[in-house]
Amino acid sequence: MNRLLFVLLLSPLLGSAQATIDTLHWSTTRRLLLSDFHAPIQSGLGGSEFHYQIGYEVRPTSVWSQPAIDAFCLMFRNLSWVSETARNERTLAYNQVLFDLVEVYTRLMKAKLIELHTDRHFKQQATQIEYLTNAELGAEVNRFRAETGGGDDLPALKHWQLQVAQRLYDTPDLRTTFRSSKIGYGMFVGGGGMLPAGPLTQTFSPAAGVVVGLDIAFQKTVLLLHPTLYNGTLRAGFSHNKQTWEKDMSVTSSLFEVGLGRIMADLPRSRLIPYVGYRLLDLSPRDGNDERYKGLSLYNHAPTVGLIVDIKLGDNTHKPDRSEDSFWFVRTKLSYSPLLAKDTFSGGLLNLQLSLGGFSRIRRVIYKPDHTLIPLPGSMLN
Repeated sequence: MNRLLFVLLLSPLLGSAQATIDTLHWSTTRRLLLSDFHAPIQSGLGGSEFHYQIGYEVRPTSVWSQPAIDAFCLMFRNLSWVSETARNERTLAYNQVLFDLVEVYTRLMKAKLIELHTDRHFKQQATQIEYLTNAELGAEVNRFRAETGGGDDLPALKHWQLQVAQRLYDTPDLRTTFRSSKIGYGMFVGGGGMLPAGPLTQTFSPAAGVVVGLDIAFQKTVLLLHPTLYNGTLRAGFSHNKQTWEKDMSVTSSLFEVGLGRIMADLPRSRLIPYVGYRLLDLSPRDGNDERYKGLSLYNHAPTVGLIVDIKLGDNTHKPDRSEDSFWFVRTKLSYSPLLAKDTFSGGLLNLQLSLGGFSRIRRVIYKPDHTLIPLPGSMLN
């Protein structure tokens, strides 16, 4: 919700399509220079003219967090000028005090905007706050210009200089920053294979299928919810729980892993997560409508242990002005679990997966007060 600076539309100097918007934002360390006044000198006029504007912007973050609010004040350099007879340090100090005063009101406006509730009335209320702030600022700017005689009254100028510097310190800059949530979410999809190990290789053939999953992270601990669906065949028949499974039967293996992992390494390009958990296997005939296979099912559960390696994609540099810490990744996952059935088969299952996914932690908006100390070149005013 960016505010349009109406002065850009009304100024005759900016009416041309080729006109360049030449602005300077207020800065703690960057003080005004005579070279910042770019407008042609108005003939027959002395002193100087300083054009400024204040505004704000609201950036949405997420449905779980308040939007980020920023306010700014700037100088229009191509509208501001200094006459030849006023090109001195006193003129610079006069206009710098004016610029600092504008910054004070910008900070006051931002504080009021932050206190608003971001509901359907926000835009209306924010517009009113901006209007009132500009009105109050305009009144004080007029008082400053009158009391200092446009900068000619040196004692009054020094008094305003000290007063505005103190107000800048007492009105801290509420810097918009983001703090990552302890909770993060990840999802992925891909393919994988289930490989029997040990004596189980004589009964089951390797199976391939589809992999999906959800990761829920709390700080460095990750809850893993990973269902998979594999299709394969039986190399040999067997009997289990008074049910007969025939050789070369096409079977579907539904595998569901629930685990707890720990992010042991989280680097800009990679992430390492070992985990332990529990595995549920549901084995059933692929052709469930075949009368010969009615009622056939095999359920097995066992502990599992695994390792996840995520290769991060793209630019994962930490960006303090972003509302989310997020990245895409290519995941390689390897896990092992035993598969034991009394008097039937024994061995284990290796589960190898390759998938593509994304992970994100929401970052909540916080505003850090920054008290400003500015240099006062009072000794140069003479």
